[in-house]
Amino acid sequence: MKYNGTDLSDYNLTAKIISPASFMPSIRSSYIEVADKAYDFQAFLRPRIIELEVYVTGDNKADLISNLDSISLLLSPTEGTQPLVLDFPSDRYYNAKVNSPLDYQIVHHKLAQGTISFICPDPRGYDNDNTSSDFNIDADPKEEAVGGTAYVDPVYTLTAGQDLTGVTIKVENTDTEEELQWTGTLTSGQVLIINVGTWYVTKQGAASMATVTGQFPRLKPGMTNHIKVTAFGTNGTLNIAYRDTYL
Repeated sequence: MKYNGTDLSDYNLTAKIISPASFMPSIRSSYIEVADKAYDFQAFLRPRIIELEVYVTGDNKADLISNLDSISLLLSPTEGTQPLVLDFPSDRYYNAKVNSPLDYQIVHHKLAQGTISFICPDPRGYDNDNTSSDFNIDADPKEEAVGGTAYVDPVYTLTAGQDLTGVTIKVENTDTEEELQWTGTLTSGQVLIINVGTWYVTKQGAASMATVTGQFPRLKPGMTNHIKVTAFGTNGTLNIAYRDTYL
C-alpha cells in the first residue's frame, strides 16, 4: 500500500482490506412514486470508504514506536486527501484521507495491530498513468480511445497556429453531445486551456471565462470518443490529457 507516494512497508506496515473490494461506490438514487409507477431522477455517487486491517512491526519497542509515529505523520488528515494505492487493485489510486483514530492493540513490544479507515470524498479511482494525446487541428474528428468505467474529466490544450480574431471556438464530444464555446482573439502560439474537472478556461495562463457558454465536454469510458473543434483555423494543435477513471 502506498500513500502520497510513500510505500507504507518502509515503516514495516502490512495491510489487508477488510472492507469489500468495491468496484462501484455506494449510490444515492432518488425517485418519486406516483400511483402505480415512479419517476426516476439522476443517481449520484457517494463517498467511498476503505477499511484496512494493519500490522506494524519494529526491531524493538523504540523502533515500533518510531514506525507508528512515522505512519501517523504520513497519514495526517490535516493535509487533506492524498493518493492512496492499494495492493488490489494496484493499477489505480483514490484521493483519500484517514477517517477515524489510529488506535492499535500492542500485541507485544515488537508488534502492533489496528484498523485504518479512509474516506474518499471523490469516490472515483484514477489510473496511475496519465494519457496525453496530440492532434493536428485539421484532422477532424479526433478519435480518442478511453478506458475505465467512469466518465473522464480531461484537460484540452489548444495551441493556435495562426492569428484568430473575434472567433467563437467550439470543442465538442459528438458522442456525449457536450459542447463548449469560447469567443475571443488568439495570436499564433497562444494557448487556450479548457479544464473540464474544474470547469475553468484560461488563455495564456489567465482566467478567460467571460465568454464561455455551453457544457464542458467529458469523455465516455470504454469506447472511442470523437472530438470536434470548430473555428480554430487549420494550423493549430490540440492536446487531450486525462487519466482513465473507475467506479
